[in-house]
Amino acid sequence: MVELTRVSHTFGSQWALKDVSFKLEKGEFLFLTGHSGAGKSTLLKLLYGAIPLKRGRATVCGFDMNRLGRRKLPLLRRRVGVVFQDFKVLPERSVFDNVAMSLEVRGMARQHLERRVRAIVRAMGLEAKSYTPCQALSGGEQQRVAIARSMVAGPELILADEPTGNLDFDLTMHLMDIFKQFHNYGTSVIMATHSREVLDCVPGARKLHLENGRILEPEEAAATEAAEAEKKAC
Repeated sequence: MVELTRVSHTFGSQWALKDVSFKLEKGEFLFLTGHSGAGKSTLLKLLYGAIPLKRGRATVCGFDMNRLGRRKLPLLRRRVGVVFQDFKVLPERSVFDNVAMSLEVRGMARQHLERRVRAIVRAMGLEAKSYTPCQALSGGEQQRVAIARSMVAGPELILADEPTGNLDFDLTMHLMDIFKQFHNYGTSVIMATHSREVLDCVPGARKLHLENGRILEPEEAAATEAAEAEKKAC
């Protein structure tokens, strides 16, 4: 599903990622953990082609990211659903229209499109606001629209960057249940988070801890987590 070999990336003289290698099998759930600036968002952007891959090798859903090119990028994004940190909803368009976009580009028949959009909007608790412009929604509601849009087409892989960061506990738990439902149907998930509550929702998930752009070994990651827990307890 995803394979990275010695992937590195710099912004100017700053290393955002350094020799990152890992595999994600089909149907696997993977958490990316680490402090802000550790490289989580950069890694996700590389995986959906928002940043070109210049160092190392990577394949995502069968696409060679070293040879992706502009023509193949839309094909990759039909198979990968992305939940952005900053929502990226179209503010003047309604909830329904925002969610329907990813199905419209696939040419789905209107009857099927409407049924699928209504189902995911209802699952997100936004049915009463289906035709409300997104600019009139709260930040948490806009985040739910973004999640619905990423999932409505049934992607093979979902990339989620802190998807519950603007949500309260109850809604976070509800949305994690939805992520787990997609995962149970075979969708692979890579989710960046620093929330212990979110990590505890999927106890069987694998975790990769990023620090200063590199993946820590399990022993290093465990020591880092223990130190952070001790700091919070003081």
